[in-house]
Amino acid sequence: MKDLLIEIGTEELPARVINPAVTYLKEKLSEILKREDIKTYATPRRLAFFVKDFENVAQEREEVIYGPPVKVAYDEEGKPTRALLAFLEKNSASPEEVERLQKGEGLYVAIRRRVREKSPLERLTEAFEELLLSVPFPKTMRWDSSSLRFSRPIRWICALYGEEVLPLRFGRLQAGRSTYGHRILSPQAVELKSAGEYEKLLKDLYVVADYRERLGMVEAFVKDEAYALGGEPYYPEGLEEEVANLVEFPFAVVGKFEEKYLELPERVIMTVLAHHQRFFCVRSGTGLLPYFIAISNNYPRDGIIVKGYEKVIRARLEDALFFYREDLKTPLESLVPKLSEVLFHPKAGSMLEKVQRVKELALKVGRRLGLSEEKLKKIERASHLCKADLLTQLVKELDELQGYMGYVYALKQGEDEEVAKAIYEHYLPKSSSDQLPSSEVSAVLSLADRLDSLSTLIKAGETPSGSSDPYGLRRLSYGLFALLEAFGWDIDLSELVEFTPELEAFLRQRLEAYLDPYGYDLVRAVLEVKNIRRPYEVIKAVKELASIRYEEEFYKVVEAYRRVVRILPEGWDDMRVDEGLLLEREERELWETVKKLEVKDMKELAFLKPYIDSFFDRVLVMDPKEEIRRNRLALLLHIKKLFGRFADLSKVVIDGGAR
Repeated sequence: MKDLLIEIGTEELPARVINPAVTYLKEKLSEILKREDIKTYATPRRLAFFVKDFENVAQEREEVIYGPPVKVAYDEEGKPTRALLAFLEKNSASPEEVERLQKGEGLYVAIRRRVREKSPLERLTEAFEELLLSVPFPKTMRWDSSSLRFSRPIRWICALYGEEVLPLRFGRLQAGRSTYGHRILSPQAVELKSAGEYEKLLKDLYVVADYRERLGMVEAFVKDEAYALGGEPYYPEGLEEEVANLVEFPFAVVGKFEEKYLELPERVIMTVLAHHQRFFCVRSGTGLLPYFIAISNNYPRDGIIVKGYEKVIRARLEDALFFYREDLKTPLESLVPKLSEVLFHPKAGSMLEKVQRVKELALKVGRRLGLSEEKLKKIERASHLCKADLLTQLVKELDELQGYMGYVYALKQGEDEEVAKAIYEHYLPKSSSDQLPSSEVSAVLSLADRLDSLSTLIKAGETPSGSSDPYGLRRLSYGLFALLEAFGWDIDLSELVEFTPELEAFLRQRLEAYLDPYGYDLVRAVLEVKNIRRPYEVIKAVKELASIRYEEEFYKVVEAYRRVVRILPEGWDDMRVDEGLLLEREERELWETVKKLEVKDMKELAFLKPYIDSFFDRVLVMDPKEEIRRNRLALLLHIKKLFGRFADLSKVVIDGGAR
């Protein structure tokens, strides 16, 4: 068996598209090649796939070709008719190959053929161009008259099966055995003798093709250099992954900036360095150090590279310091009226109108939660100032600092610390892994801001569809549910905002996704009986179900419930139980037990199972007498309602576990 290599060489790809593209192509190649163990390589200039000991065998299958019915294929003397002869001629077959096979209710003539299927590499050759065209890049480009598109121009294709070149094509580009090394350190084309030497050869050409290995080198370089400077790396989440996809062979470079820039808040310096240059800061126990660590794609000779980096950083930090000092001269309070000039959405008004809506909503939430007057005043003040920093020069330059700069400026201008923190934390959480607000004041403001955005934007027709979500409404809904769950707030959202059918449908869909880890069947079961307008009630019920679903009591509860609902006619709503018509001991015992039962936990319903079993074993529910039959069905409806306080247990999957 031979090794298989497919390499797509490109102009420098954007760092953010590389890993998703590799994942997508690996999945598609696995389907075509029928192999799961595909090793991937990815750098800014190449996406490559390697399969060791690949067997390119064309499978054969037997195909049965049916002809006319037997009575049509042969005449009365048993001789072939023209219909049979035409069938044999069409399929290049002889009379000796004919069989008689049952098909449905009739007997037909048929022949068997061994059909050779296409080999995996034949399928790949046919599908290759369409495969590359199907990669879901955010943006694509054309670079020649072929009109084919990719994220960046494809410059070469290296495709080898052992030592054999595969006939893959993309437009006018034909695959060969040549690959290229590092653009600067080893730019020449190099021919591969066989697929197996790919990774080692590239390392000799200053290309670390394995993304994980390159990422490990970046992390080690940054950590080692920071340690040598007496500190530790300080950088935003995800920067190391991005940097690993900006270089083919990483080199660490340490630079320095003037200490006067340490006047800036640490996060501002970190954001400036990471946003513009993808550099790492260094922090010690006493604060930020005036150094940075860069990962270069070229060997740093004679200090030329570091001098260039320092020159650029000096200009960036000088601008940031100027903006920071100018912003401090302008109180946040004075910026609030000017939010009327900032558009939130054409159908939802200005940012000032949004601030007014959020303030009203936050105070309404705070009062419903019974918060103290002191906290309500802080919520009102934080709501008033929460968007003011959008008009500061530093946030206009670096929009990822919104909220944080409001916090910094509010503290500098003498605002209460909890108010200042709420200005920053009302944007939290920004992702599923992000921290939550640290106080009720911050959380209430965050909840109000999200709820306002969701209700106004969905009403404005911005409900996300497919992968399009320009306003991040899915992320906002996740944060909304996370806040309600973390703080245990059982709030009816329809009492706070207009609950349109579109908003209700969207929140239901997103809550199902939020709770999916607990089991989709449990989520469906709870949503059948709980109102989406009170998300915390749904979340709590799903979590409680998930915590007991593998306990014996839960199985008993589900079995009991199913016995009850199985016999109730659809749409039955008569709950009138006449105790005088309870003729059998078992039905009287069941009714008395149901009346006295005070259920706080679903597991307690397991107590009913023996009574329900005894009832069904000894009582004829569908009694010939109408009043007795009606009375027994009414009793069962009471039990169904009792169970239904928690979930529609008919939706729960028992056999096969959670799913």
